[in-house]
Amino acid sequence: MTGRTAVVVTALVSLVALCAVMTALGQTAAAVITLIPSIALGVQQILQAYTQHTESRRTAAALRDGEERQR
Repeated sequence: MTGRTAVVVTALVSLVALCAVMTALGQTAAAVITLIPSIALGVQQILQAYTQHTESRRTAAALRDGEERQR
């Protein structure tokens, strides 16, 4: 886990805990409004990780093809 990932995970866990406390205190609307940006950030992180994984596989395949052509 990289440092940036650890910071994002810590922030999201803290935000979820805050929302749980707000819900317990009866502030449901505020909790839902607070969760919207964290959900968007989570989706963004998932898409970025998937895109980087796909690109790295594509790069590795291209490198293998280049090595096979040189032989």
